[in-house]
Order: sequence, then structure tokens, then C-alpha cells
Amino acid sequence: MIIEKLTLRNFRNYEETVLTPHEGVNLFFGANGSGKTNLLEAIHYCALGKSHRITGDQSAVRIGESFAACGVDVRSGGVKREISVRLVPNEAAKKVILLDQKQIKRFSDMMGCLQCVIFSPEDLGLIREGPSVRRRYLDMMISQVNRGYFIALQQYRSGLEQRNALLKNMRGNQRPNFGLLEVFEQAMAGPAEVIVQERIRVVELLSRLAAETYRGISGREEEEFQAGYHSAFRESGNVQEDFVRVMRENREEDLRLGITSAGPHRDDLNLSLNRKNMKVYASQGQIRTAALSLKLAQMKALRQMSGEPPVLLLDDVMSELDKERRMRLVSEISDYQTFITCTDETDLELESDKRIYHVSSINGKAQLELTNPGLEEEKPILKEPDFS
Repeated sequence: MIIEKLTLRNFRNYEETVLTPHEGVNLFFGANGSGKTNLLEAIHYCALGKSHRITGDQSAVRIGESFAACGVDVRSGGVKREISVRLVPNEAAKKVILLDQKQIKRFSDMMGCLQCVIFSPEDLGLIREGPSVRRRYLDMMISQVNRGYFIALQQYRSGLEQRNALLKNMRGNQRPNFGLLEVFEQAMAGPAEVIVQERIRVVELLSRLAAETYRGISGREEEEFQAGYHSAFRESGNVQEDFVRVMRENREEDLRLGITSAGPHRDDLNLSLNRKNMKVYASQGQIRTAALSLKLAQMKALRQMSGEPPVLLLDDVMSELDKERRMRLVSEISDYQTFITCTDETDLELESDKRIYHVSSINGKAQLELTNPGLEEEKPILKEPDFS
């Protein structure tokens, strides 16, 4: 996949900007707070319909403006698509997403049109934080290549929210009506099976790729990095039947707690180094290498599953790696269109063709300057998508 054009209007500190990125590496350097990450965030919006760093959309709208818009022209397998996202500061209003100038009704319609992998220093939480961070990593990866999985995930979450709400309403009732719970449990069973089976399949591929990538980046053959999927239904012969049974067996305890205590929403991605829990035993350097390996393995897995290389977004990760690891990283990304942010352009030594931009902020407005004139980009006319 190649992004041929990136358009921003009133997006964070960008008033009106159009980029025609290089098919290889695009490097953005500048002071912290200048707007480098905002470019990557706009790409993420166009890939997944949401930001990688905030839960709401309001802060993405430039201060004082009534809307923000970002869009990409992307080429995949010889086919060109246009993806546009419009955001408004009013929390009650929904975002509008256009695919080839037509408004989509479901988020699932945009999944896979632009596949991207983003890595930022916060992603060290893949090792350090709790299971929800790793589940989100898996869900975002699989959803980009499997719309059925994304739909199952939405259906399961909807059923889970309703079951939990019913459990809380039933607490204190001496004669609770479990018949209503059974309705939601039956509805959740099918999506749960899709989620578990697809996670098992993908994690098997991911573990192999992550182990190879870890050895390549670290240069240490003696360190064995492994990823394994932990689920109560991991060895189940019939996930739907077992899910309904577990829900039934857990009703009394779930009623006492007011939450659903078992299911795919409780699963985890176990990460180990030489068969020891990384969260407990790994050094800071090993944690950084493992997090980067998982992201690069995600990149390779998406390519294998879809047949197209995804776009890679690296947000200020060079400061987290020593020179040797940076060099190994460069060798891994040579075949992918990559967008990199850093504070100093010398943080990354690249022999391949690239575009280098200096990003600055003047009176709160982001400015871009191409610093390697040998690779001049086109200056296309800005055309705002029709969101009416």
C-alpha cells in the first residue's frame, strides 16, 4: 500500500496542508510540540477511523474552527481509493467518513482500505501494562485484514455491555431472572467463537515473526522471545458451547460482582523471554526491543495475510533505541512506505531515497519545509471532499 496524497484542513495545528509522500521513507523532524505526530495521527484516522492517542475527536479540531478534515489517496494492488474523515468539536455529532466520495454507514466498510502500523514510545506498554493494551493491539491488527472479525468484535462488545448492565440492575434482587441473561449469552457465543479462533490463528503467525524480528534487532541468538495467546477457550473443541456453559456456571458470581468475569474480553497475549515473563524479568533494553519486534511482526503479518505491505508509522521511537538497534530497524523497513518523526534528522541514517521535512510551529500554526531539494514533491490543488 502506498499513500499518494495526504490532506489536512483545520486538523490540530494544521490550517491547510497537502503532502505527496515519497514511496519509501518520509522523515519529519522538529521541536516537540511542532506538529509532527499530528501528521501520523491523520493517517491513523484514515485507516481506522480514530486516533491512536485520544479517545474523543474534539481535540483534533483546530482551536476556533468548526470542523477538521483529513484524507488520503491510497494505492493498493493497482487500485486507487480516496478516504476522507471529517470531525466536529460538538461531542454529540458523529464523525463523517467518506470512501471514494461516498459516505459510509459502518466502520467495517473502511477496514482494510488503508492498513497501517504505528509505533510510539507509549507502545512500551505492550509489555509493561495490563492485558487490555495487548488485546487492543491484537484487535486493531486483525480488524484491518478481517472485516468479519471487526463485526464480531462489535457484536460481542454490544452484548457484553448489555449483559453487564443487566447484571448491575439485577443485583440485590432475591429472585433474579436469569432468562434475560441467557438471551445475551446466546447472542455473544457466535462472535466469541470468531474472535477466539482468529486470535489463535494470528498469534501463531505473530509469535514466529516476532521471534525472528527480535533476534534480528537484538543480534542475540541466545534470547528467545515468544508470544502466546492465553484464553479460557484456547483448547476448546466447540467455543460456542463452552462459552454458553461458562456463562451459565458463572452467573451467581457475575451477579455478585456486577460484571462478566470470563470471555474473550479477559484474554491476554503472554510475552516471554527465555520462557520468563517479560513484565517481571526483562531489562529496559529488552522491553524496547520486544515492543518494536511486536510492531514489526504486526507489519509482516499484515503483509502476509493481505498480500499488500501496510504503511508504517514510527513516532519518535529513535530516541528509544541505541545506534545498533536503529541500524537494524532501518534494514527491516526498507520495503515499506514509512513515516518517521524525530527531533533531529541525524537520529536516523538512511541510504535509501527519502523526503525530509522540517516541521515548525509559528504562532500556533504548523509549517512544513522540504529540506532535500533533490526530491521535490508536487504541489496539488487542495480540493475539499464533499461531506454534504
